[in-house]
Amino acid sequence: MKNHTGLLVECPGSYRPGVARQPKNFSIAGVSVEPLEPSGYLPVGHASAVPTRFEASLQLAQPEAAVTLEVFVGSDRRPVVIELTIRSKVRAPITTSMLRSVLVDQLVQAAIAEATVPASVRDEWLATLPPGLVSPIDAAGTSLAAPASSARGNAEEDARTAARIYQEALATGSRAPAVAVANSMNRSRAQVARYIRRARELGLLPALNSPKADGKEQ
Repeated sequence: MKNHTGLLVECPGSYRPGVARQPKNFSIAGVSVEPLEPSGYLPVGHASAVPTRFEASLQLAQPEAAVTLEVFVGSDRRPVVIELTIRSKVRAPITTSMLRSVLVDQLVQAAIAEATVPASVRDEWLATLPPGLVSPIDAAGTSLAAPASSARGNAEEDARTAARIYQEALATGSRAPAVAVANSMNRSRAQVARYIRRARELGLLPALNSPKADGKEQ
């Protein structure tokens, strides 16, 4: 399989063999990906790499729907979907039958193909890290996860930023403060929902069952 750069992609083994042929009522019209923080890349084959965490947005032609996947790729190179959202239209509502036709394995395969980049992108990323953060194991590509403390720090910083924007939006009378956060931070609605949940956990925003809470995430 080739990605948009024309590079031959060696997809992780768990999604290459045994994947059923796409039925006639399933087709992917377009795919886009966005690496997520904490960022990192794993080598895939000899000349390519893939982000360790990324969000893939897929437009389906059949069934007519938009699907968003959050994908994690571990040191074993096996992509794992940790969040999936589907948005459809009134004329093609989400039903049990429609959900059966949304083939997750094929979606992941397409997402991995689009997310795969030349190995030089990973080399450039490694060059930006402080020397003490890159171990020989990291350089070999078997462990590229950022330190847990760094990941927690990034998550809390994003939550604080989201809480500030959320409160400012409420203060100006906005009925969709979460949308304001998404637009301001240039993040997906799914990411923003996680930021807001974390902000509530940190006490930066009222809990949903609090009298001070607005009662809904818009």
